Amino acid sequence: MDLQRVYLPLRNDSILALSRETGATIWTREIRVTTTPAVGDGLVYVASNGALRAVDAENGADRWLTPVEDAVTAPLVWDNGWLLVITESGELLALRAVDGRVIWRRSTDARSSYRVVPSGDGLLYLSLVDGRLVAIAGDTGALLWEQMLPGTISEPAAARDRVFVGSTDNFLYAFDRRGRFEWKWRNGGDVIGVATDRDVIYIASLDNIIRAVNRGNGNQRWQEPTGTRPTFPPRAFGGVIVLPGISPTLTAFVGATGTVQGTFAAAGELVGPPLIDPALKPFGVAFVTITREGVVEALRPRAMIFRDPAPVPLGSLPGRPLARERVR
Repeated sequence: MDLQRVYLPLRNDSILALSRETGATIWTREIRVTTTPAVGDGLVYVASNGALRAVDAENGADRWLTPVEDAVTAPLVWDNGWLLVITESGELLALRAVDGRVIWRRSTDARSSYRVVPSGDGLLYLSLVDGRLVAIAGDTGALLWEQMLPGTISEPAAARDRVFVGSTDNFLYAFDRRGRFEWKWRNGGDVIGVATDRDVIYIASLDNIIRAVNRGNGNQRWQEPTGTRPTFPPRAFGGVIVLPGISPTLTAFVGATGTVQGTFAAAGELVGPPLIDPALKPFGVAFVTITREGVVEALRPRAMIFRDPAPVPLGSLPGRPLARERVR
């Protein structure tokens, strides 16, 4: 999803572009898409059989095509003019997004089904199926460090000078940007995912609890029941956490307290995590859900998030009484 359109790969080997505000069809192309696309720089990037392709976001016209030897196994990532791609053989490729030229490639010796996570300060983090969390230099592709963790690990999340990853051993692990262990937090079930917002880390686990802990030391701020079994990692932005559940529902929590802010029942089982624009604008489409039955639903905020408090009667006059001035 970008500011104007939503892009949907379909099972009939085509990709569809819908108007984000109305749902009207803008264009369609017959392209077999094998993983989640990415958008950026006015282009839509897709992986199809034996190739990476960029099409114009406005009309679907071809812009470039780059052959690849292996199947792409993870969602594509666009980041500041780079396209990041992971293949079946465990190779990470960085392409120049404007023309598809391969700038560097790095073998990790293990595949991943998770997207690459940019740190925001030049590092790329990747969780691998063999239990390794790796950090790679974004400009050169050099392997900077790796950590072997127990269990099956989740998609990482980055926040300032930390990277966080959960595991099926019920722990969330925190490392600094040099790969040094900082702290870990034990949960009551497999960690399905983690989200970051400023200095708070939000952990969703299969004990049906969502927890908020401090970024720096892992101290818990609050924990709340999710009301349903989480199905995808949480998303956190602007003091709000959105968690997809198995009902299927989307539940929004207040980041500061864990209070449930609202819920939404989707039309069916979600085919992937909801598309969310973190820059919420009142009355504009901000959330899009897609179900396995082929139903696309769009949600828009009905008002400003930060409402003025409701007026209440004054119990007493503000201020303090003053003595009458004497007239001379």
